[in-house]
Amino acid sequence: MAIKNVVFDLGNVLVDFDPPAYLLKCGFNAETAAHLLADVFSGAWQKGDAGDYLTVRALRDDLCKSHPAQKKAIRRALRPDCVRMHVLRPAVADWLCDLKKSGCRVYLLSNLAKYSHDYVRGYPFFRVLDGAVFSYRERVCKPDERIYRILLERYALVPEETVFLDDSAENVAAAERCGMQAIVFTDLAAAKAQLEALLQRESSFDGKGNDA
Repeated sequence: MAIKNVVFDLGNVLVDFDPPAYLLKCGFNAETAAHLLADVFSGAWQKGDAGDYLTVRALRDDLCKSHPAQKKAIRRALRPDCVRMHVLRPAVADWLCDLKKSGCRVYLLSNLAKYSHDYVRGYPFFRVLDGAVFSYRERVCKPDERIYRILLERYALVPEETVFLDDSAENVAAAERCGMQAIVFTDLAAAKAQLEALLQRESSFDGKGNDA
């Protein structure tokens, strides 16, 4: 079947998401940054992605209660504008728009908290999307196969006609188990080349697997 749909992850595909760099920029020393990475960005942040926290303040206040010794650092790290660490990758966004212009349908499938979504949805590429599924709304995160099936069913996507791009090999493997073709996103040039190879391969066969 011809490729008709391209599904993008958000973090580290369409936007940079680098908590270690963010914490260094905030001026934390290595020891404090390590604690914050373990307690915030490797734990509670994922709870936000799952919809447990709807605001940065709710996340921050809960963490301050559970980690009182780190209260000052947590408040400093989780300022209301911390969502600005989601920095647009313009070249990838332009590629998404080019795919849309070429006739592909384009979608997002992202583990994302509401407060992060409220910020990133202002990026212009959101206006050309054919659909999007976010973990905080569904209360389930990748690589749980349920969220992939939500995407496929909601937008009536044929898995074999769909390519998924994600920076996580684990998330890519889950997409493949759901019948999609998938690419581990490492950089834009490599992703373009891999998608182009898939498009060319699919266009060279008819529906019966014979040369068209």
